[in-house]
Amino acid sequence: MKWKPYPVLILTQIFLSLIVFAAFADDMLVYQIDIRNEIGNGLRVYIEKGIKQAELNQANAIIFDVHTPGGALNAARDIIDVIQRSEIPTIAFVNTEAISAGAMISLACDQIVIRSGGTIGDAAPVSIQGQEIGEKAVSYVRGKISATAERQGRNPDLAAAMVDKKLVLVKYENGDIVTLRPDEYEKEREREKQMEVIAAEGELLTLTAEQSLEYNLAEAIAEDREEILKLYSIVEVNGELMVLTQKAIMLIRDELEGEKVTVTSLADAEIKRVAPSFADKIVIFFTNPIVSSLLLSLGMLGLFIEIRSPGFGLPGLVGVVCLGLFFGGHMLSQVEAQYALLAFVLGISLLMIEAFVIPGFGVAGIAGIGLIIYSVFFIFENAYQTEQAIFFLGVSVLITTALLVAAIYFLPNTQAWQHLVLQTEIGSDRGFHSAAKEDYSEYLGQTGVALTALRPAGAAMIGNKRLDVVSVGDFIDADMSVQIVGVEGSKVVVEENRQDTG
Repeated sequence: MKWKPYPVLILTQIFLSLIVFAAFADDMLVYQIDIRNEIGNGLRVYIEKGIKQAELNQANAIIFDVHTPGGALNAARDIIDVIQRSEIPTIAFVNTEAISAGAMISLACDQIVIRSGGTIGDAAPVSIQGQEIGEKAVSYVRGKISATAERQGRNPDLAAAMVDKKLVLVKYENGDIVTLRPDEYEKEREREKQMEVIAAEGELLTLTAEQSLEYNLAEAIAEDREEILKLYSIVEVNGELMVLTQKAIMLIRDELEGEKVTVTSLADAEIKRVAPSFADKIVIFFTNPIVSSLLLSLGMLGLFIEIRSPGFGLPGLVGVVCLGLFFGGHMLSQVEAQYALLAFVLGISLLMIEAFVIPGFGVAGIAGIGLIIYSVFFIFENAYQTEQAIFFLGVSVLITTALLVAAIYFLPNTQAWQHLVLQTEIGSDRGFHSAAKEDYSEYLGQTGVALTALRPAGAAMIGNKRLDVVSVGDFIDADMSVQIVGVEGSKVVVEENRQDTG
């Protein structure tokens, strides 16, 4: 039988129409960035640094290992923007929960892989106390998460149901999954539409690994990063990079006909984990809202005690260190804290001027308090939502008040304080006698001359006696005639002798 070349020609034609180069490359590089615990500005800086490292080292893909209950909305929004700007294909590995802000970040990635037993969803914005907040915030987050999901080709209605309790998520008989308002849902029921309720009114959508796969929110289920790498390949179509599972590649092979395609498996790729540096850990810790509130409270308390005490000691040192950590941590997290720090220092300066230079309490004191409150609120508002900023500011005030009360009433009785302060009493029973107290009442009504300006304290010559005096009313210049109008123990009170000057 004569060999015929037709089958070979046919296969060659198919090969030329779809040029796919499959390879197992040893030089493939995948970065792993962990998204753990509560999401805040410190974590945002760490993630941004990790993505920049991956870009500089020309990584082929980034795996975000996600295990978080959520966190600050502002930080999550910034993280999403950073991920979307990156040209490196991204995979979110939900290990084992991506709740609230964690769900939003996962939806921003090109691919989502969930570990068995993992969950994703429940992304409604809440206050720091866990209470629901206004419709305006819900509307914003719903729009943001829906747009994020749609950008990656995912069903935006699934994302919206994670945020808005007022929606009903249903699956029609034809497989379509949509959100309905309660009145729309009732109309559909009246029409006897065949549909399955996935999330009823009053519920927030949270999906298991199996449900995420069933509803096409996630692309795969895997137990660890090694299994993820075996599932995925980097696909280059006419210069554009994608990360796809082998199953997805098979499904789109018809669409790739006639295109130049390169498929490279990640199975043998090198994994480089971006571990948080010591500085990253410090920033993440000190920008934690609870830690920030405590630092602020201790700093304010330390400065208050120092202002009320002579010299500069331990309370002042503790206050300066705590406030330095508070402002420094937020400056390192790229919140524009330098302006807040300037306002805070100016506010403290005005309070000190009010306390030591200008008598009474007036414009300088009020302005100082206002600047301090503004600086702290500026820090919290840039890191969190306005309602959260108000809450953290209130927490700081309460902690400061509680610590101040404790310092006044309980600190003197502690052993630590008694070791710092001399407790020995030096009395007459030990042979010590104080000098006899001079009776100044004999000078009451007498007149004299101010030796120094009385603003309000100073010195005056009464007869042949130099006395330390305090003026009442207006300030009195030196060499003015004064009269003693009151004596309270060793305190001699004078006023200007207008009869003599008139």
